[in-house]
Amino acid sequence: MVAQPIDRDAARVVNERFKLHGFSLTSDAIRLILSRIGASGTPNRDDVDRVLKIIGQVEHTSSTLSAEVIERAFAERGADDSVVGVGVDVDDDEARATGTDRASASDGLTVCDAHATRRYAYDAQRRTFDETRRAARAAGQAESKIDLYRDRFLLLQQRLARSRQFARSSLKGTRREEGAELSTINSLLGVSKEKKYIMGLLSQLEDGVFYMEDLSGTIRVDLTVCERSIGLFTENCVVLAAGEVRPDGVFEVLELTFPPSEKRAATREATSAIDFFGAGHVIRPYEVEDLERKEQERVGEAFVVLSDVWLDQPRTFDRLAKMFELFDAQDDVPGLMVFMGDFSSQPFGPTHCDFQAYIEGFERLAEMLQDFPRLRQESRFVFVPGPGDPGLSAALPRPALQKSLVGSFVEKVPRAQFASNPAKIRYFSQDLVFFRDDLQAKMRRNCLIPPDDDKLTDKQEWPVFQHLVATLVQQAHLCPLPLTQSPIYWEFDHSLWLYPAPNFIFLGDRSETQCAAKFDETSLMNPGCFADDGSFLFYRPATRTYDFSAVP
Repeated sequence: MVAQPIDRDAARVVNERFKLHGFSLTSDAIRLILSRIGASGTPNRDDVDRVLKIIGQVEHTSSTLSAEVIERAFAERGADDSVVGVGVDVDDDEARATGTDRASASDGLTVCDAHATRRYAYDAQRRTFDETRRAARAAGQAESKIDLYRDRFLLLQQRLARSRQFARSSLKGTRREEGAELSTINSLLGVSKEKKYIMGLLSQLEDGVFYMEDLSGTIRVDLTVCERSIGLFTENCVVLAAGEVRPDGVFEVLELTFPPSEKRAATREATSAIDFFGAGHVIRPYEVEDLERKEQERVGEAFVVLSDVWLDQPRTFDRLAKMFELFDAQDDVPGLMVFMGDFSSQPFGPTHCDFQAYIEGFERLAEMLQDFPRLRQESRFVFVPGPGDPGLSAALPRPALQKSLVGSFVEKVPRAQFASNPAKIRYFSQDLVFFRDDLQAKMRRNCLIPPDDDKLTDKQEWPVFQHLVATLVQQAHLCPLPLTQSPIYWEFDHSLWLYPAPNFIFLGDRSETQCAAKFDETSLMNPGCFADDGSFLFYRPATRTYDFSAVP
């Protein structure tokens, strides 16, 4: 069968519009789009944008779209044969795609379960991310541990390849005005007294002796005289090192830094907006402006974040009553309240397992909320377990609290949701990460070399916290520690990726008081310990500003 000829002017309009949003089309795809639009002559831009919205709500592993991909997008979105004059309700589409209720879609909030996040692996040959179809398991095979480190390394390596500092010239013989050439560790064999740049994973294969590993090999490194950048350099971090190979075969590191971070927009464009976050829907570049406008329209919207809400202590309920009374009387009640654990003053373990008192704490909180009807009906309550809450193990990510542990709380407070730790929440265009862990103390304790405070822009306020946010963003990982110090389920490591870098990370960390730091586009904030002094954080998503507060 001979294919119908394509109107060149119409094809040019469609192709240019799709290129503007990071897509390229095959000829069959253009023909299918024009048939769906059903217009004669030059197609209307609004009709093309409606097709873009339909296609944009489906995940793609490549920026090149074929007719089969577009057919699948229309089938999954339930679109009619013709899209002329048909408005696409993005919120309704998202609600169907993610399985959330209409309320959660309409208020812009999507709570993501770490254990339901799709897993992607980078294919270095094809330079694309492929979804791993095999279901992740808590009891992974031995090769899963190898995959964990390989996937972390390849994630940062493909990001580094787009950095101007290490970008390769596309033309043979073209002179590069700036930048450096990255060498593999295997290529250092026989090289000496020549400055080289390598990227690898810091490891300790022998006690007190450190190595760098990449996919080609391993080399022993000497870190005693290196100049380091901002950050906390721990074992299992992926680093960039500049130095020379000594005659004894040891690579003497002169400069040590992390692979440079990347803007959120650049990551979305480079990865075809794959949903690494786990929200169940993607954010296309053309949607960002509209989503940000919706955020700014909700001027009165506010989120409240608390950590260490001990529900077995009377003082906690006294403070919560004061806080609820204040918020319930306001014109706009907070749209979201996030409670991070621990929810018991005594960590659960072999010597403490009072489940009855734990359940009674949630029952009492549910009864208290009955006295504040506006909060109970208009606010959403998300509970994130802490390291001392009951669970199968201390490994990350921790699953949500079981229903048997919270009594009838969900029945009494229908807008409550129990999330995993870490919990990821998308609010229109903003990606928010909530993590309860004493991470700062762990990272500082496991540093191989002391952090260099001279590299900080502000040396007065929370220097270690500034190093911490720089480390997390550049490592694109929420917990880049040795597995012996912070166990992680091997096949769920991807749920701790910070890629693209989120807008905000709310870290409930008892090793530090209320504090905040920013690196690149990501802010890291600690709301403080509610059990100690009633401290909490008040966040305004419309202006992306926050205040530290406390209940006396």
